[in-house]
Amino acid sequence: MSTDVKTWAIQGAERFNECWGFDDYWKRSNTFHGFLRLVDAAEKRWGKTDPALSSMQKLRSDMVNQNYDYFKRHIGNDGVWVDDYGWCGLSCMAAGYYLRSANDEPGAQNYFDLAAACWAQMRETGYDATNSATPVPHGCGNVSPERKRNGGGYGTRNTVTNVNLLLLSLQLNSLARASQYADMITSQLTWFGTWFSKPYPSLDDGPYLRILNGPISLIHERPMAKETYVRTDSPHWTRGWTWTADQGMMLAALAEVISAGIKVPGIDPSVLNNAFATLGAGAETLLFGDDKVLREPPFASSFGTNTEGSNYAPDYVGGRGVMLRYVTEPIMQQVRGRPFNQDGIVATAQAVWNSRDSSTQFAAQWATAGDAAFNKKFVATWGTGDASITAYNLPGDYHGILQANGLDAMTAAIRLGAT
Repeated sequence: MSTDVKTWAIQGAERFNECWGFDDYWKRSNTFHGFLRLVDAAEKRWGKTDPALSSMQKLRSDMVNQNYDYFKRHIGNDGVWVDDYGWCGLSCMAAGYYLRSANDEPGAQNYFDLAAACWAQMRETGYDATNSATPVPHGCGNVSPERKRNGGGYGTRNTVTNVNLLLLSLQLNSLARASQYADMITSQLTWFGTWFSKPYPSLDDGPYLRILNGPISLIHERPMAKETYVRTDSPHWTRGWTWTADQGMMLAALAEVISAGIKVPGIDPSVLNNAFATLGAGAETLLFGDDKVLREPPFASSFGTNTEGSNYAPDYVGGRGVMLRYVTEPIMQQVRGRPFNQDGIVATAQAVWNSRDSSTQFAAQWATAGDAAFNKKFVATWGTGDASITAYNLPGDYHGILQANGLDAMTAAIRLGAT
């Protein structure tokens, strides 16, 4: 297989320059984060002074300059959902560290302050500080202030909202240690650790972190159990549902916790260590096809083929890129002792490149020839899903999201040494 990941990344970024400035708070936050990590990976690989990277570096500067005001005016808005703040806060942390490395300390502090403001919004609106939730107390729900006031409660306590809060707390505490961040780290790890270790009657196809023979595991899109964890909306839930992005973000959070030697009262360290090991093995084993290309598990809400509720495909289509970005962060390899599925990463980057059109726009699906076989095998192994799903139901063009999704695959390949 012939690869030229440097050219792919540069040309893919040139196309992204034409479509990144869309008006969607969380998606713009996530794609910004992805692009920052792409340029960082390219500079670490080929050097900051490589003239071939100049167009990527200019685009990074443009995005940093424009996104600050864009993000700032969304913070505190009545309609912003809690998980949106997680995505934004993490992108702001990455922007702050980039600006600090460029000796722009005032600019860095501005972005770090935005990240802290995002964290405060998550705690204020979504975090349940009471002990009333059962079978596991606390956790962070995904809801907007407006919906919370109008009977929405804490919203859906899904994986992405809770792992976003954990990751953002870890990063803010690493930047400037504070009891509020340390306390939230402990609370969130207790929440996850309790789900991972406490027996309970699941309303799903198994426990929240479902372990198969191997042992290998994947984490569900949300925990489902009486009395509190019963919401099936926002988006519409189906049994067994699991999302690629959740796997990558959970692995990265656990890697940070293990690397830092964080201990949680009442949670045996083996619980988090075993979750990290089985989840890494599960993501490598279950989410790549026989052609070694990463795919999204075939669940209706991920692809927008659900007949109940709204179409969330534009939110979930970027999950594969998020996963690739996080599972190849340097800390992952440090804790695991080896790269994450190197052959699969390279094959996926090649598939992304092959999916491009004449404008170098990357497609929603990266290797359609193998999709049916992957779906059939995944459903047979996992036990749930819809093997008949053939395509994402995207109600419009989402070029910026799809391009960033593919660029995350390039980031992963660059980090793992693809030529």
